[in-house]
Amino acid sequence: MNDELPLWLGLALLVVFLLLPASAKADPWDTGDKTLGFIAAALVITDWGQTRYVAKHPEAFMEKNAILGDHPRVGQVDRYFVTLLVGGYLFADWLSSHNRKGFLAGISIVELKVTQHNKSIGVKVDF
Repeated sequence: MNDELPLWLGLALLVVFLLLPASAKADPWDTGDKTLGFIAAALVITDWGQTRYVAKHPEAFMEKNAILGDHPRVGQVDRYFVTLLVGGYLFADWLSSHNRKGFLAGISIVELKVTQHNKSIGVKVDF
């Protein structure tokens, strides 16, 4: 399996950020934005650790993330989650405070469900 970050993902992120208007200035992060951002990041990092565990135990688990494939390597997992965290932060920072809250809450809800499911089937966090 290829151990590189998918080329299409890197190009898609580049295009998105190049097409953003240079004059766009999002709202500053208020306490609610920061709290939701912390929760979202903590859950993404938990998912990252769980996905590393899955990568280290291919005989017992199969990854469900279509981007990573069934049995990703640890390096591929690390690059994916670093890109997700940085890209997610940059996108959230670009959004208005109202839309940022919705985006971060959505990420948090999805990640909470994923990490709870992973835990229920015996996936541990492994950094």
